[in-house]
Amino acid sequence: MPNDLLDRKLERAFAHLDVNGDRVIDEHDIIGLGSRLLSALDEPAASPRATLVMGGLVDFWQELFTELDLDRDGKVTPEEYKQGMTRLYRGGGAAYDRSFRPMVKAILTVVDTNGDGRISPEEFHRAQLAFDTELGPADADALFARIDRNHDGYLSVDELLDAVRAYYTGDEEDAPGNLLFGEL
Repeated sequence: MPNDLLDRKLERAFAHLDVNGDRVIDEHDIIGLGSRLLSALDEPAASPRATLVMGGLVDFWQELFTELDLDRDGKVTPEEYKQGMTRLYRGGGAAYDRSFRPMVKAILTVVDTNGDGRISPEEFHRAQLAFDTELGPADADALFARIDRNHDGYLSVDELLDAVRAYYTGDEEDAPGNLLFGEL
């Protein structure tokens, strides 16, 4: 059964991952995404944290690539992406945890600029800018507050993973994770 909301979220995520805008995702896009993130967060490319981020993105890509590139041409088209992501992650579960958790944790090591193991509102804003979500400050604050389930003023890895899971698997119109890549 088609789901318009999930389709829109997957189209938005695809566009975000297609760093060079050529309507396919390949390893150059994933490296470009990592480089853009590191640059926007002022993380030196040779730092241990940068190595973790790039390694997490490459591992994520390799896992997904095997599942998504159905015609084995080295590129993932929008249709391959949508079909594969829906097939793999619709119910969450083991495939989601196996691929997303390590990647999100790796990215959070660089977003968590002070190394305290949680994301402050300021760090979240910088990440939103780095990911080019085009959310304004008020919208980013509202998104942060909705993701912060325990209302402690910080985001944990698990709170962010839940938001990412809702983005890729959920069909609830008002789920906080729906805005992770900006307005739909």
